[in-house]
Amino acid sequence: MSETRRSLPVKEAIPLNRLGKAMAKGMKASVETLALSQVCRELDLTSLQALRREKSTGGNKLSLNTLLMAAVARTLPDHRLLNAQLVENEVVIYEPINLGMAVATPLGLVVVVIQGADQFSIDALGQRIDVLVEKARLGKLELPDIEGGTFTVSNLGMYGVDSGFALPRPPESAVLLLGAVRPRPALVDGALAARFTGWAALTYDHRFIDGAIAGAFLQDLNCLLEEPDRLLAYE
Repeated sequence: MSETRRSLPVKEAIPLNRLGKAMAKGMKASVETLALSQVCRELDLTSLQALRREKSTGGNKLSLNTLLMAAVARTLPDHRLLNAQLVENEVVIYEPINLGMAVATPLGLVVVVIQGADQFSIDALGQRIDVLVEKARLGKLELPDIEGGTFTVSNLGMYGVDSGFALPRPPESAVLLLGAVRPRPALVDGALAARFTGWAALTYDHRFIDGAIAGAFLQDLNCLLEEPDRLLAYE
C-alpha cells in the first residue's frame, strides 16, 4: 500500500475493469513511446450547422457528430502521415482510413472503429456509428468493432468542453479532440457577427509529424467544413 493510502482515510477503492486496464496500458504506452505535440485551431461550422438543419427533415435527424466524422474521414487521405505509424526507422502509411471514435459507456471509455470510413456515404456512416454506439453501451462489441484503428476522433462537445490534450492510442500516431460548438463573435467582411465555431486539438507523434503537417490538416478540415456541400459529393 502506498504512503498516501496509509496516511489518508480511504473512502473507497475501485478496481480497474478490463476496459480500464486496457486504457491505462494504452495511455502509459502513448506517453512513454511517442514524442507528443499538439496544434489547435478554431473551426467555423456555421455552414455545416445550416446543412445539418436542411437535411434533418421529418424523423431523419442528421447528427452533427456524423458530419464531423465524415469531414475528418474525407480529409485524412490527403494527409497520409496522420494515418501512419513509425516502426523502427520506417514510416508505415496505412491504406485504409479506419476511423476510431471514443464512446462513453457505463463501464468506461471505449474506442469503436469504423473500417474504411472515407468510403461511406453520410447516411451509411451515421447508421454505422449508431450501431457501434449501441453495441458499446450494451457491452456487445466484437473484436472487429474495436481493432485496426488508424486515427481517432474524440468529441467532447456534448460535455461543454472547449479543448484539451487527448493522447493517441499506439500504434496510432494522432488523435483529434473536438470541443463544443457554440455561437461566438467573429469578424465577417469587417462586421461583427455570430458564427458557430468549435475548437479542434490535434495531438500527434512529433518524431515524424511536424507542426506544418498538423496545421495543414486542420486548415483543410476547416475548408471542407466551410463548404459542406462537398461532403454530399460522396452520396
